[in-house]
Amino acid sequence: MVYCPRCGERNREGSRFCRNCGTLLEEKPLKSRFISGEFRETPVREDLRAKPRETSRGGFEWDTVIMGAVILVILTVILGRLMGLLGVLAAMIILLIYVSSAARRKSSAPLLIIMAIVTAAAASALFGI
Repeated sequence: MVYCPRCGERNREGSRFCRNCGTLLEEKPLKSRFISGEFRETPVREDLRAKPRETSRGGFEWDTVIMGAVILVILTVILGRLMGLLGVLAAMIILLIYVSSAARRKSSAPLLIIMAIVTAAAASALFGI
């Protein structure tokens, strides 16, 4: 077996290119390179570090909506009991700040805010909060 020096994928003996990443495989097998002293250890899969997931352009950011709704419900309960109507307004302001900063596309932030408020209201009604 021949291992790719870039990604570490196992390839068949005699393969010219890696079947995983397409890198040109070296002509000499690993054993002969090790014996001749040409062997140098390369980090395996270093290019596969965690990268942020890219969303498609048409995808709706439900994760932001649900997290915003959870934040709003929790803060409304806590701050509403401590400070009354002022606490509810503070929870709404915190929701606005969260959704505005978490939205991947800033143009969709107003819709996400509205959806988070509606989701929080539905969750509050469902659980009787």
